[in-house]
Amino acid sequence: MHNKVYAGIDLGGTKLLVVLLNEAGEVLKKSETSTNAQEGPEAVIKRMIELLQNCMEPSYSLASIGVATAGTLIAEEGIVAQASNLGWINIPLGKQLEQAFGVRVNIENDANAAAYGEWAVGAGKGTKNCVFITVSTGIGAGIVSSGQLIRGRDSSAGELGHITIDWNGPRCLCGNVGCLELYASGTAIARRAQQEAAELPEKAALLLEKAGGNPITSRHVAEAASEGEELSVRVLQEAGQALGAGLISAIHAINPEVIIIGGGAASIGPLLLDPMHQVIADRAIKSMAAGLRIVTPLLGKEAGAIGAALLVAADAS
Repeated sequence: MHNKVYAGIDLGGTKLLVVLLNEAGEVLKKSETSTNAQEGPEAVIKRMIELLQNCMEPSYSLASIGVATAGTLIAEEGIVAQASNLGWINIPLGKQLEQAFGVRVNIENDANAAAYGEWAVGAGKGTKNCVFITVSTGIGAGIVSSGQLIRGRDSSAGELGHITIDWNGPRCLCGNVGCLELYASGTAIARRAQQEAAELPEKAALLLEKAGGNPITSRHVAEAASEGEELSVRVLQEAGQALGAGLISAIHAINPEVIIIGGGAASIGPLLLDPMHQVIADRAIKSMAAGLRIVTPLLGKEAGAIGAALLVAADAS
């Protein structure tokens, strides 16, 4: 007897992750390898196919494949239109996987896939309205409303990092000004700390020691702040307040039951998140903030692959 399985692939700039789920959405197998994107798309896709083939067992019957990836997509045609982290332009990934395995393939934005995974079987399970936010190099989001993933016209919905929180702020690379991720992302935290340390080196001695002569990162800021350095604490406080301002817009626009905050910078914890909570408590519409849960993810780095597998399975049913 063959057991039906659903494959999910997280195609990242540095890693490839494959998971196989059963019909209950439980992970049966998983495998990971380096993407080695510099070798070009043909080599990466070959590696992806081999990774999935190695996960298959004789008793498994592959039903579908979902792929989570960054960049812009022509999802209905299975094309990765542009993925700067991979150096890909107009790569027909879906068609090549369909030819290799003979099953339906769906390509999904990675933030959307992770949001769906966390909503379906992770920290948002049991809700109908959920926002998943990643705070790392940049800030992205995926939205589930009334039990449906909100993709937008071209699978680009959820660009929370590019809402304006400062009308007179600096111009972002996206073309907008005062974008949230200019103030609250891991990159923003590092940049602000670097500026402060250059201006006030005597107040950033511990931070500079943590960096050891290298460019300051958000991790260095978190470490120095956790040891009580006031400059680093203030940098995180300001970033947390900015994050709270951005989340208020999400709360007011989407009216979620739960917000899930993931990503490397979010793992900084209370030094970043307590100021965020305070801003939300002070400024959000009380009836919309009441009962809202803000939680951490449960699926970790597998969220995108799991969500991608579940999405294509759900669409097929």
